[in-house]
Amino acid sequence: MPINEEEREREDQRVASVRSQIKERIMDLGETVDQRGSELTAIGRSFWDDISVNADNADDLIETAASMAQQEHVLMGQKRSFQVAQDALYKLQRVVDAPYFARIDFQEQGEQEREKIYIGLTSFIDPKTDEILIYDWRAPIASLFYDYPPGPATYHTPEMDVSGDMLLKRQYIIKAGELQDVFDTGISIGDEMLQKMLSRSADEKMHSIVTTIQREQNQIIRDDRHKVLVVQGAAGSGKTSVALQRIAYLLYKYRTTLSADNMILFSPNSLFSDYVSHVLPELGEATMQQTTFQDYLTHKLSGTGLKLEDPYDQLEFILTGTEQDPAYKARMQSIPYKTSEAFLSVIEAYGEKLKHGGIRFVDLSVGKKVLITAEELSERFYGKASILALGERMEQLSEWMLEKLDEIQADAQKRFYRKMVREPKYLGTEPEMKKMSKMKAHKAIAPLKEKARNLAYVDVLGMYRELYTNRELHEELMAQAGQKLPEAWESISSFTSAALEQGILHYEDATPLVYLKGLVEGQLRVGTIRYCLVDEAQDYSPFHYAYLKKLFPRARFTLLGDWNQGIFTHANAASDADGPKNEYSSISELMKEEETETIRLVKSYRSTREIVEFASRVLPFGEPIEPFSRSGEEPRLLRAASETELCRLVADTALTRQHGGASSVAILCKTERETEAAHAALKPLLPGLTRITKETLHYEAGVMIMPAYLAKGLEFDAVILYDAGAAVYAEAKERKLFYTACTRALHHLDVCYQGELTPFLPQD
Repeated sequence: MPINEEEREREDQRVASVRSQIKERIMDLGETVDQRGSELTAIGRSFWDDISVNADNADDLIETAASMAQQEHVLMGQKRSFQVAQDALYKLQRVVDAPYFARIDFQEQGEQEREKIYIGLTSFIDPKTDEILIYDWRAPIASLFYDYPPGPATYHTPEMDVSGDMLLKRQYIIKAGELQDVFDTGISIGDEMLQKMLSRSADEKMHSIVTTIQREQNQIIRDDRHKVLVVQGAAGSGKTSVALQRIAYLLYKYRTTLSADNMILFSPNSLFSDYVSHVLPELGEATMQQTTFQDYLTHKLSGTGLKLEDPYDQLEFILTGTEQDPAYKARMQSIPYKTSEAFLSVIEAYGEKLKHGGIRFVDLSVGKKVLITAEELSERFYGKASILALGERMEQLSEWMLEKLDEIQADAQKRFYRKMVREPKYLGTEPEMKKMSKMKAHKAIAPLKEKARNLAYVDVLGMYRELYTNRELHEELMAQAGQKLPEAWESISSFTSAALEQGILHYEDATPLVYLKGLVEGQLRVGTIRYCLVDEAQDYSPFHYAYLKKLFPRARFTLLGDWNQGIFTHANAASDADGPKNEYSSISELMKEEETETIRLVKSYRSTREIVEFASRVLPFGEPIEPFSRSGEEPRLLRAASETELCRLVADTALTRQHGGASSVAILCKTERETEAAHAALKPLLPGLTRITKETLHYEAGVMIMPAYLAKGLEFDAVILYDAGAAVYAEAKERKLFYTACTRALHHLDVCYQGELTPFLPQD
C-alpha cells in the first residue's frame, strides 16, 4: 500500500540523513585503515631491528625467544586492529547507496513508546549518539519483519522471548542513494516487492534474497535447534539462496566461536559453485569452504592410478544405454546395490574383519631390492592382539617403518662411503665423501619414507577388488550384516571386477572405496567442520549420507533438495508410479539423530504460473509445487518436420527470445552426446552460441547450449528444449530430467520436438 506524500518526504529525508552519516563514517574509517596499515608496515619492517639475537648461552636464547614472542604479539594485535577497521569500512561501502530495505514499528509489552526498526544488510550505529540507525537483517528483532504481519508478534533472544505489537511493516527500494519506492505491506513480504524482484532478468551470478525472505524460508535460515535439517524445496523455491543466507546468519550469530573455516558446502558442480560465489561476499561474510563431492573423492583417491568416473559420465551411460547391452544391464543392477545401506553394512563388517587379518600389504623396494617385505609388515601389524583402531595401529606401523628406514638409510650411507674410499679414481676429501654418501642414501630412501607417511604400503584397492572376486568373503560379510547376496551377484561381480582390472573406478564404487580406505587408514574424521550443507541432496545415496556423517562427526547438517529432480539412478529408484517414497524419514534414520526436522518449501518463485503448471503435468504424482502469482506467456510446443527443420526452429526461437529482451537463453539437450551434435548444427545459425560442459567454470549472458543435468540449480530468462520428441524422452528414467529442464525457465519456455511429442506431456 503506497504511503502519503508527507510521509514519503520524511522517508526521503531520512535516507539522505543516514547516507550522509554513513559517508562521514566511511571517511573516518578510511583514515583509520590508512593509519593502521602504515603502522603495520612499519612494525613489520622493524621486527628484526628490535630483536638482538644472541646464541652464546641458554639464557640469551631464552631472552631472544621471549623478545620475538613479544614482537609477534604486537604485530598480530596490529593486524587484527587493521582487519577490524578494514572489514567495517568494506561493509559500509557496500550499503552506502542502499542503506536499508525495511522498517517495522514495534511496541514491546509494558512499554509506552513504539520503536522504529530500520533493517539493512549490516548494522549502523550513530557514533555520536550510539543510536542504532540500521539493524542487521540477522538481528533477533529483525525476524519480526519476516515472520509476522502487523499485530501481535514475538521474537526470540538468547535470554528470553520478547512480545509486543507490530504497528507498521514497510518496504523500500533504494538505488544509487535515491528512494525509488516505498510501501506498507501486510501478511508476508509484499507481493509488490516480489513482483519487482522476480520480473528481472537472470544474472550470471546468484544474489542474496534478504529483502524478500518468506516466513517459511526464515524458519530454515534461523534454525539452530536441530542437528539435521532436511529441506524439500520445489524447483524455484529458493532453497539454495536460503542455504547461503543460513550460512551468513550462523556466522553472524556465532561470530565469536564460528568461522567460515568451520563450514563446508557441497555443490553439484563447479559451474554452480561459481554461480553462487557472490552471495556471501554480498552479505559481508567470508566465503566458506565450497567443493563438489566428486572433487572430494578425487582428492581422497589421488595416487591410486585409477581413472575415476564422475557422476555425469555415469548419467550419460545410463541415459544412452539400452537393456540389450549386457554391460548396461549389469550396471543398472550394480548401482542400487552399491549405493545402499546393505552395502554400507558390508564395508563396515569388512573393516571389523580386517582388525584380525586380511589387510594386504605391499613390499617396500628400491629397484629390485626389497627392503621391507609385505610379510614383515603383516607380521608386525597382526603380531600381537591390540584393542586399538585400525588407523591407530597403522600410525604405529608407519612410525616403526620410518625408524627402520632410518637404520637402512644409515647403513646405505656407510656402504656408499666405503665404496667411494675403495674407488681409486675418486679424489674427493673425506668430508666431501661423507657428504656425498649422505646425499645418495637420502635420495634412495626418501621416496620410501614418503610412502610410509602416506600409507602407500597398503593395497586398499586390492582389498576392495577382493569383495567382488571372492564370493565366500562377500557372502560372509553380508551374513554378518544380516543380509543376503543380491540376486544379480554374478553379474555385479563380473562387471565390477572387469572395470577394476582395467583401472576404471565407476562413480558408484568411489565412495565405498574411500570409506574402506578411511576405515583401514584411520583418516575418516574431520573434526573442525561444525556445519555441513549439501545442495541437490536428492542426488546423494544412503551410502553418501552415512559416509558424510562419519566424516564430519561434530557437524550439524542442512540437506537441501527436491526429489522431483532426482535424476540419478539411485534417486530414481526411490520413486515408483505413485510418486516419491518418504525419503526424509530414511535420511533421519541414516543420520541417527533424534534432533531432525524436515521442512517443505512448496511455493516456486522462479517461474511464471504458466511454466510451473506446465512442468507439474510432467510429474503428476510428484512433490507438490505451488506457483507464485506471477503470470506470463504460456509455454510453447513447437513441432518440426525433420532434423534440419528442428535445428532451424531452435535457432530462430533463440534469436527471437534474445531480441525480445532475454539476456540469458539456454538450449537444453538430454545428453552430452546430443549437445555436441546440436552445437555443431546450430553454430552456423547462432554465431555467438556458447557450449557449456562439465568442465565449464562460469558462463556469461547470451545464448548457450548444455545437457539439461548441468543446468540444475541455475535459471535463465528463456529455456528452449532442443528435442522433446517421444524418441528422446519416453522412458521413466528420463521423466525427472525432463521436469528439471522445464523448471529452469524464469519467463519463457519453448519445447521444440520432431515426430511424436514426449508422453510426459499428456495431450488434452
